[in-house]
Amino acid sequence: MKVHIIETLASGAPYVAPILVARLDALREKPDDAHSLAMLGVSVKIAIRAGEHVGDPPDGARIDMQALDGSAVFPVFHGTLRVEPIDAFSCRLVLAGRYSVPLGAIGTVADRTILAGAAKRSLRALLITIQAEIGSSVLRSVTGA
Repeated sequence: MKVHIIETLASGAPYVAPILVARLDALREKPDDAHSLAMLGVSVKIAIRAGEHVGDPPDGARIDMQALDGSAVFPVFHGTLRVEPIDAFSCRLVLAGRYSVPLGAIGTVADRTILAGAAKRSLRALLITIQAEIGSSVLRSVTGA
C-alpha cells in the first residue's frame, strides 16, 4: 500500500533538513535501538534503518522500518523521510513510500478490511513524534538553550 504522510513544522527547511539528516545518520549506528509503533492498541518495537541521503543538499534519507519481534505478522515499510520547504518560515516532513503486509493474500484482505488504516495511523503517530523531536532541536539551536 502507498503511504504519503505530511506533518508541518514552523521552521524553515534550511534549519530542519540538517537536523533530520543528522538524526537519520545517527540511526545507522544503532538501527535496532528501541523505537515503538502502536497498532491496534499494541506497542511494537521497530527497527528504523536509514540508507542513502536524498536531495541536494541532503534533506532526508531512504528508510526501512520493520518490527523486531513478531516481524512475520507486521507490515514492512520502504520509502523516504525528507523535508520539503513551504516558505522561508515553514516546511513539511514527508514520509513517503510503500508498506507491504505479510501473510500474502490473507494479509492483503485483512489490511483492506479489519486493519484498514492501522498501519498508516501508526506511521503518522511516529512522524508526529519525529516532528516534535526535530521542532525541539530547532528551537534549542536557535535559542542556544
